[in-house]
Amino acid sequence: MMTRRRRLSYAHHVAISDRLHTTPVDAVLAVVFVVTGLVQVALVPIADHGAGPVYVVGSMLPLAWRRTYPVMSAFVSSLFWLIPLTGFPLLGFVAVVLQFYALGSRGRPDRLVLAVTAWAAITSAVGTLLGPELPVAAIGAVLVVVAPVVAGRLMLYQRRRTEEISALTRELRNERLRAEEAAVLSERARIARELHDVVGHEVTLIAIQAEAAAAALQRSPDKAVAPVEAIRSTAHETMVQIRQVLDMLAPLHEEEGPDDRDLANLADHARSVGIANTLTVTGAPPPERSRTVFAVNRIVRECLTNAGRHAPGERVDIVVDWLPDRVQLCSTNRTTRSAPLRPGRGLSGIRHRAELLGGTFESRVDRGRFDVRVAIPFGAGAS
Repeated sequence: MMTRRRRLSYAHHVAISDRLHTTPVDAVLAVVFVVTGLVQVALVPIADHGAGPVYVVGSMLPLAWRRTYPVMSAFVSSLFWLIPLTGFPLLGFVAVVLQFYALGSRGRPDRLVLAVTAWAAITSAVGTLLGPELPVAAIGAVLVVVAPVVAGRLMLYQRRRTEEISALTRELRNERLRAEEAAVLSERARIARELHDVVGHEVTLIAIQAEAAAAALQRSPDKAVAPVEAIRSTAHETMVQIRQVLDMLAPLHEEEGPDDRDLANLADHARSVGIANTLTVTGAPPPERSRTVFAVNRIVRECLTNAGRHAPGERVDIVVDWLPDRVQLCSTNRTTRSAPLRPGRGLSGIRHRAELLGGTFESRVDRGRFDVRVAIPFGAGAS
Protein backbone atom coordinates (compact mmCIF):
# COMPACT_ATOMS: atom_id res chain seq x y z
CA MET A 1 0.00 0.00 0.00
CA MET A 2 2.83 2.36 0.87
CA THR A 3 4.53 1.60 -2.44
CA ARG A 4 1.33 2.35 -4.35
CA ARG A 5 0.85 5.64 -2.48
CA ARG A 6 4.45 6.55 -3.16
CA ARG A 7 3.95 5.84 -6.89
CA LEU A 8 0.73 7.88 -6.98
CA SER A 9 2.43 10.72 -5.14
CA TYR A 10 5.32 10.59 -7.59
CA ALA A 11 2.94 10.58 -10.58
CA HIS A 12 1.03 13.55 -9.10
CA HIS A 13 4.31 15.38 -8.54
CA VAL A 14 5.36 14.73 -12.14
CA ALA A 15 2.00 15.99 -13.42
CA ILE A 16 2.27 19.19 -11.35
CA SER A 17 5.89 19.66 -12.45
CA ASP A 18 4.83 19.29 -16.09
CA ARG A 19 2.21 21.97 -15.67
CA LEU A 20 4.62 24.28 -13.86
CA HIS A 21 7.11 23.65 -16.64
CA THR A 22 4.77 24.65 -19.45
CA THR A 23 2.53 27.28 -17.78
CA PRO A 24 5.14 30.06 -17.34
CA VAL A 25 5.99 30.02 -21.05
CA ASP A 26 2.34 30.15 -22.04
CA ALA A 27 1.65 32.78 -19.38
CA VAL A 28 4.36 35.06 -20.78
CA LEU A 29 3.03 34.46 -24.29
CA ALA A 30 -0.50 35.31 -23.16
CA VAL A 31 0.67 38.49 -21.44
CA VAL A 32 2.53 39.60 -24.57
CA PHE A 33 -0.54 39.00 -26.73
CA VAL A 34 -2.86 40.76 -24.27
CA VAL A 35 -0.60 43.80 -23.83
CA THR A 36 -0.09 44.09 -27.59
CA GLY A 37 -3.83 43.86 -28.17
CA LEU A 38 -4.65 46.42 -25.50
CA VAL A 39 -2.12 48.85 -26.95
CA GLN A 40 -3.69 48.42 -30.39
CA VAL A 41 -7.20 48.87 -28.99
CA ALA A 42 -6.13 52.02 -27.15
CA LEU A 43 -4.72 53.48 -30.35
CA VAL A 44 -7.27 52.13 -32.82
CA PRO A 45 -10.53 50.88 -31.27
CA ILE A 46 -11.84 47.63 -32.74
CA ALA A 47 -15.29 47.59 -31.07
CA ASP A 48 -18.00 50.02 -29.97
CA HIS A 49 -18.85 50.90 -26.36
CA GLY A 50 -15.44 49.90 -24.99
CA ALA A 51 -15.88 46.18 -25.80
CA GLY A 52 -12.45 45.99 -27.47
CA PRO A 53 -10.41 45.44 -24.27
CA VAL A 54 -12.92 42.82 -23.11
CA TYR A 55 -12.51 40.99 -26.41
CA VAL A 56 -8.70 41.13 -26.26
CA VAL A 57 -8.43 39.95 -22.66
CA GLY A 58 -11.14 37.31 -22.97
CA SER A 59 -9.88 35.77 -26.24
CA MET A 60 -6.14 35.94 -25.60
CA LEU A 61 -5.63 35.43 -21.87
CA PRO A 62 -6.70 31.73 -22.07
CA LEU A 63 -3.48 31.12 -24.04
CA ALA A 64 -1.82 30.79 -20.63
CA TRP A 65 -3.64 27.43 -20.13
CA ARG A 66 -3.67 26.19 -23.72
CA ARG A 67 -1.42 23.20 -22.95
CA THR A 68 -2.58 22.39 -19.41
CA TYR A 69 -6.33 22.78 -20.05
CA PRO A 70 -6.61 22.83 -23.86
CA VAL A 71 -10.34 22.06 -24.11
CA MET A 72 -11.51 24.57 -21.53
CA SER A 73 -9.05 27.22 -22.72
CA ALA A 74 -10.23 26.96 -26.34
CA PHE A 75 -13.89 27.02 -25.28
CA VAL A 76 -13.52 30.10 -23.08
CA SER A 77 -11.51 31.92 -25.73
CA SER A 78 -14.12 31.28 -28.42
CA LEU A 79 -16.96 32.65 -26.24
CA PHE A 80 -15.66 36.19 -26.75
CA TRP A 81 -15.71 35.86 -30.55
CA LEU A 82 -19.43 36.67 -30.52
CA ILE A 83 -18.64 40.29 -29.58
CA PRO A 84 -19.26 42.44 -32.68
CA LEU A 85 -16.06 44.10 -33.92
CA THR A 86 -15.23 46.94 -36.23
CA GLY A 87 -11.66 45.69 -36.58
CA PHE A 88 -9.48 42.80 -35.49
CA PRO A 89 -6.39 42.45 -33.27
CA LEU A 90 -3.14 42.17 -35.20
CA LEU A 91 -2.14 38.99 -33.35
CA GLY A 92 -5.63 37.57 -33.33
CA PHE A 93 -5.09 34.95 -36.03
CA VAL A 94 -1.81 33.86 -34.44
CA ALA A 95 -3.57 33.45 -31.11
CA VAL A 96 -6.31 31.34 -32.72
CA VAL A 97 -3.75 29.09 -34.46
CA LEU A 98 -1.77 28.53 -31.25
CA GLN A 99 -4.91 27.96 -29.20
CA PHE A 100 -6.50 25.37 -31.47
CA TYR A 101 -3.29 23.61 -32.41
CA ALA A 102 -2.90 22.89 -28.70
CA LEU A 103 -6.52 21.70 -28.65
CA GLY A 104 -5.80 19.24 -31.49
CA SER A 105 -2.49 17.96 -30.15
CA ARG A 106 -3.36 17.79 -26.43
CA GLY A 107 -7.13 17.80 -26.09
CA ARG A 108 -8.90 14.83 -24.45
CA PRO A 109 -11.29 13.17 -25.01
CA ASP A 110 -11.98 13.17 -28.73
CA ARG A 111 -15.70 13.96 -28.40
CA LEU A 112 -14.99 17.12 -26.41
CA VAL A 113 -12.32 18.20 -28.89
CA LEU A 114 -14.79 17.72 -31.74
CA ALA A 115 -17.54 19.59 -29.87
CA VAL A 116 -15.31 22.56 -29.00
CA THR A 117 -13.95 22.69 -32.56
CA ALA A 118 -17.48 22.77 -33.99
CA TRP A 119 -18.54 25.43 -31.47
CA ALA A 120 -15.50 27.57 -32.23
CA ALA A 121 -16.00 27.24 -36.00
CA ILE A 122 -19.60 28.41 -35.65
CA THR A 123 -18.77 31.33 -33.36
CA SER A 124 -15.87 32.32 -35.61
CA ALA A 125 -18.15 32.38 -38.64
CA VAL A 126 -20.89 34.27 -36.79
CA GLY A 127 -18.41 36.77 -35.34
CA THR A 128 -17.01 37.40 -38.81
CA LEU A 129 -20.46 37.94 -40.26
CA LEU A 130 -21.22 40.44 -37.47
CA GLY A 131 -18.03 42.38 -38.26
CA PRO A 132 -16.95 44.59 -41.12
CA GLU A 133 -15.57 41.79 -43.32
CA LEU A 134 -17.34 40.44 -46.36
CA PRO A 135 -19.49 37.30 -45.83
CA VAL A 136 -17.00 35.21 -47.81
CA ALA A 137 -14.48 35.83 -45.00
CA ALA A 138 -16.52 33.42 -42.85
CA ILE A 139 -14.93 30.57 -44.80
CA GLY A 140 -11.46 31.69 -43.73
CA ALA A 141 -12.71 32.13 -40.17
CA VAL A 142 -13.80 28.50 -40.09
CA LEU A 143 -10.57 27.27 -41.66
CA VAL A 144 -8.41 29.17 -39.17
CA VAL A 145 -10.06 27.08 -36.44
CA VAL A 146 -10.33 23.71 -38.14
CA ALA A 147 -6.90 23.60 -39.83
CA PRO A 148 -4.83 23.93 -36.58
CA VAL A 149 -6.98 21.29 -34.89
CA VAL A 150 -6.41 18.88 -37.79
CA ALA A 151 -2.68 19.64 -37.79
CA GLY A 152 -2.50 19.08 -34.04
CA ARG A 153 -4.41 15.81 -34.35
CA LEU A 154 -2.05 14.61 -37.06
CA MET A 155 0.90 15.50 -34.86
CA LEU A 156 -0.69 13.59 -31.97
CA TYR A 157 -1.20 10.57 -34.22
CA GLN A 158 2.40 10.77 -35.40
CA ARG A 159 3.63 11.04 -31.81
CA ARG A 160 1.60 7.99 -30.83
CA ARG A 161 2.92 6.07 -33.81
CA THR A 162 6.47 7.02 -32.86
CA GLU A 163 5.88 5.79 -29.31
CA GLU A 164 4.39 2.53 -30.61
CA ILE A 165 7.33 2.02 -32.95
CA SER A 166 9.73 2.72 -30.08
CA ALA A 167 7.90 0.21 -27.89
CA LEU A 168 7.92 -2.34 -30.71
CA THR A 169 11.62 -1.73 -31.24
CA ARG A 170 12.29 -2.36 -27.57
CA GLU A 171 10.18 -5.52 -27.69
CA LEU A 172 12.03 -6.75 -30.79
CA ARG A 173 15.35 -6.02 -29.11
CA ASN A 174 14.25 -7.94 -26.03
CA GLU A 175 12.99 -10.79 -28.21
CA ARG A 176 16.32 -10.89 -30.02
CA LEU A 177 18.13 -11.04 -26.70
CA ARG A 178 15.86 -13.87 -25.58
CA ALA A 179 16.48 -15.70 -28.86
CA GLU A 180 20.23 -15.27 -28.43
CA GLU A 181 20.03 -16.59 -24.88
CA ALA A 182 17.97 -19.56 -26.10
CA ALA A 183 20.55 -20.22 -28.82
CA VAL A 184 23.33 -20.15 -26.26
CA LEU A 185 21.45 -22.57 -24.01
CA SER A 186 20.74 -24.81 -27.00
CA GLU A 187 24.42 -24.79 -27.97
CA ARG A 188 25.41 -25.60 -24.39
CA ALA A 189 22.98 -28.52 -24.40
CA ARG A 190 24.39 -29.69 -27.72
CA ILE A 191 27.95 -29.58 -26.41
CA ALA A 192 26.83 -31.41 -23.27
CA ARG A 193 25.24 -34.14 -25.40
CA GLU A 194 28.33 -34.52 -27.55
CA LEU A 195 30.62 -34.78 -24.54
CA HIS A 196 28.22 -37.18 -22.86
CA ASP A 197 28.20 -39.40 -25.94
CA VAL A 198 31.99 -39.51 -26.02
CA VAL A 199 32.95 -39.48 -22.36
CA GLY A 200 30.01 -41.61 -21.21
CA HIS A 201 30.79 -44.38 -23.67
CA GLU A 202 34.52 -44.45 -23.11
CA VAL A 203 34.27 -44.12 -19.33
CA THR A 204 31.84 -47.04 -19.32
CA LEU A 205 34.41 -49.13 -21.16
CA ILE A 206 37.13 -48.03 -18.74
CA ALA A 207 34.91 -48.96 -15.78
CA ILE A 208 34.26 -52.44 -17.20
CA GLN A 209 37.94 -53.06 -17.78
CA ALA A 210 38.84 -51.65 -14.34
CA GLU A 211 36.51 -54.18 -12.73
CA ALA A 212 38.09 -56.95 -14.79
CA ALA A 213 41.58 -55.76 -13.84
CA ALA A 214 40.66 -55.61 -10.15
CA ALA A 215 39.29 -59.15 -10.25
CA ALA A 216 42.38 -60.38 -12.11
CA LEU A 217 44.75 -58.78 -9.62
CA GLN A 218 43.10 -60.71 -6.80
CA ARG A 219 43.16 -64.09 -8.52
CA SER A 220 45.81 -64.02 -11.23
CA PRO A 221 47.86 -60.83 -11.56
CA ASP A 222 49.22 -61.96 -14.93
CA LYS A 223 45.74 -61.69 -16.44
CA ALA A 224 45.42 -58.05 -15.38
CA VAL A 225 47.78 -56.92 -18.14
CA ALA A 226 45.12 -57.09 -20.86
CA PRO A 227 42.47 -55.05 -18.96
CA VAL A 228 45.03 -52.42 -17.98
CA GLU A 229 46.20 -52.17 -21.59
CA ALA A 230 42.55 -51.79 -22.65
CA ILE A 231 42.13 -48.98 -20.11
CA ARG A 232 45.20 -47.23 -21.52
CA SER A 233 44.04 -47.53 -25.14
CA THR A 234 40.50 -46.47 -24.22
CA ALA A 235 41.80 -43.37 -22.44
CA HIS A 236 43.76 -42.40 -25.56
CA GLU A 237 40.66 -43.08 -27.67
CA THR A 238 38.66 -40.81 -25.37
CA MET A 239 41.05 -37.94 -26.00
CA VAL A 240 40.79 -38.51 -29.74
CA GLN A 241 36.99 -38.52 -29.53
CA ILE A 242 36.94 -35.30 -27.53
CA ARG A 243 39.10 -33.62 -30.16
CA GLN A 244 36.68 -34.85 -32.85
CA VAL A 245 33.77 -33.38 -30.90
CA LEU A 246 35.52 -30.00 -30.65
CA ASP A 247 36.26 -30.12 -34.38
CA MET A 248 32.65 -31.01 -35.08
CA LEU A 249 31.43 -28.02 -33.04
CA ALA A 250 33.56 -25.65 -35.13
CA PRO A 251 31.55 -24.16 -38.04
CA LEU A 252 34.33 -24.73 -40.56
CA HIS A 253 34.33 -28.44 -39.80
CA GLU A 254 30.59 -28.90 -39.51
CA GLU A 255 30.38 -31.14 -42.54
CA GLU A 256 33.38 -33.26 -41.64
CA GLY A 257 32.31 -36.44 -39.83
CA PRO A 258 33.17 -40.11 -39.53
CA ASP A 259 32.58 -42.48 -42.39
CA ASP A 260 30.57 -45.70 -42.30
CA ARG A 261 33.68 -47.83 -41.61
CA ASP A 262 33.87 -46.37 -38.12
CA LEU A 263 30.77 -48.39 -37.19
CA ALA A 264 32.68 -51.67 -37.54
CA ASN A 265 35.65 -50.28 -35.59
CA LEU A 266 33.28 -49.03 -32.92
CA ALA A 267 31.61 -52.43 -32.57
CA ASP A 268 34.96 -54.23 -32.52
CA HIS A 269 36.31 -51.92 -29.83
CA ALA A 270 33.21 -52.36 -27.67
CA ARG A 271 33.42 -56.13 -28.14
CA SER A 272 37.07 -56.15 -27.13
CA VAL A 273 36.31 -54.51 -23.80
CA GLY A 274 33.46 -56.78 -22.82
CA ILE A 275 30.31 -55.41 -24.48
CA ALA A 276 29.03 -58.32 -26.55
CA ASN A 277 27.37 -57.13 -29.73
CA THR A 278 26.53 -57.91 -33.31
CA LEU A 279 26.48 -55.23 -35.95
CA THR A 280 24.73 -55.67 -39.29
CA VAL A 281 25.01 -52.92 -41.90
CA THR A 282 23.13 -53.16 -45.19
CA GLY A 283 23.43 -50.70 -48.03
CA ALA A 284 25.64 -47.64 -48.02
CA PRO A 285 25.02 -44.01 -47.15
CA PRO A 286 24.48 -41.66 -50.10
CA PRO A 287 27.22 -39.13 -50.83
CA GLU A 288 27.12 -35.75 -49.06
CA ARG A 289 25.33 -37.16 -46.04
CA SER A 290 28.08 -36.64 -43.49
CA ARG A 291 25.74 -35.25 -40.84
CA THR A 292 23.52 -38.30 -41.09
CA VAL A 293 26.51 -40.65 -40.99
CA PHE A 294 27.84 -38.78 -37.96
CA ALA A 295 24.45 -39.02 -36.23
CA VAL A 296 24.22 -42.78 -36.92
CA ASN A 297 27.70 -43.31 -35.48
CA ARG A 298 26.79 -41.40 -32.34
CA ILE A 299 23.51 -43.30 -31.97
CA VAL A 300 25.27 -46.67 -32.33
CA ARG A 301 27.86 -45.56 -29.78
CA GLU A 302 25.10 -44.58 -27.34
CA CYS A 303 23.27 -47.89 -27.84
CA LEU A 304 26.45 -49.79 -27.02
CA THR A 305 27.06 -47.58 -23.98
CA ASN A 306 23.51 -48.07 -22.68
CA ALA A 307 23.77 -51.85 -23.12
CA GLY A 308 27.10 -52.00 -21.28
CA ARG A 309 25.84 -49.79 -18.49
CA HIS A 310 22.28 -51.04 -17.94
CA ALA A 311 22.52 -54.64 -19.19
CA PRO A 312 26.08 -55.80 -18.45
CA GLY A 313 26.88 -59.23 -19.86
CA GLU A 314 23.94 -59.16 -22.31
CA ARG A 315 24.50 -59.03 -26.04
CA VAL A 316 23.20 -56.04 -27.97
CA ASP A 317 22.17 -56.56 -31.60
CA ILE A 318 22.39 -53.51 -33.84
CA VAL A 319 21.09 -53.31 -37.41
CA VAL A 320 21.77 -50.30 -39.65
CA ASP A 321 19.88 -50.32 -42.94
CA TRP A 322 20.77 -47.67 -45.51
CA LEU A 323 17.76 -47.32 -47.84
CA PRO A 324 17.44 -45.06 -50.90
CA ASP A 325 15.37 -42.44 -49.04
CA ARG A 326 16.26 -43.01 -45.37
CA VAL A 327 18.37 -44.86 -42.87
CA GLN A 328 16.85 -47.17 -40.27
CA LEU A 329 18.59 -48.25 -37.09
CA CYS A 330 17.44 -50.87 -34.61
CA SER A 331 19.19 -51.80 -31.35
CA THR A 332 17.97 -54.73 -29.22
CA ASN A 333 19.28 -56.26 -26.01
CA ARG A 334 17.86 -58.35 -23.19
CA THR A 335 16.84 -56.54 -19.99
CA THR A 336 15.37 -57.41 -16.63
CA ARG A 337 13.25 -54.28 -16.57
CA SER A 338 9.50 -54.50 -17.02
CA ALA A 339 8.99 -50.82 -17.82
CA PRO A 340 10.71 -48.48 -20.28
CA LEU A 341 13.95 -46.91 -19.16
CA ARG A 342 13.61 -43.45 -17.72
CA PRO A 343 14.86 -41.07 -20.44
CA GLY A 344 18.30 -39.72 -19.55
CA ARG A 345 20.95 -37.86 -21.49
CA GLY A 346 21.65 -40.88 -23.65
CA LEU A 347 18.13 -41.53 -24.92
CA SER A 348 17.38 -37.79 -25.02
CA GLY A 349 20.49 -37.30 -27.15
CA ILE A 350 19.40 -40.05 -29.55
CA ARG A 351 15.95 -38.49 -29.85
CA HIS A 352 17.44 -35.04 -30.41
CA ARG A 353 19.80 -36.25 -33.14
CA ALA A 354 16.99 -38.03 -34.96
CA GLU A 355 14.48 -35.19 -34.72
CA LEU A 356 17.08 -32.58 -35.65
CA LEU A 357 17.45 -34.33 -39.01
CA GLY A 358 13.68 -34.78 -39.45
CA GLY A 359 13.65 -38.37 -38.20
CA THR A 360 11.74 -40.37 -35.58
CA PHE A 361 12.78 -42.13 -32.38
CA GLU A 362 11.12 -44.90 -30.38
CA SER A 363 12.24 -46.89 -27.33
CA ARG A 364 10.33 -49.63 -25.53
CA VAL A 365 10.63 -52.71 -23.33
CA ASP A 366 8.83 -55.72 -24.80
CA ARG A 367 9.00 -59.31 -23.51
CA GLY A 368 12.27 -58.82 -21.67
CA ARG A 369 14.00 -56.98 -24.50
CA PHE A 370 14.83 -53.31 -24.77
CA ASP A 371 14.44 -51.92 -28.28
CA VAL A 372 15.57 -48.61 -29.77
CA ARG A 373 14.35 -47.74 -33.26
CA VAL A 374 15.45 -44.70 -35.24
CA ALA A 375 14.54 -43.62 -38.77
CA ILE A 376 16.14 -40.60 -40.45
CA PRO A 377 14.97 -39.51 -43.91
CA PHE A 378 17.27 -37.98 -46.46
CA GLY A 379 15.49 -34.63 -46.47
CA ALA A 380 16.78 -31.10 -46.65
CA GLY A 381 17.84 -31.15 -43.03
CA ALA A 382 19.97 -34.26 -43.44
CA SER A 383 22.35 -32.97 -46.05
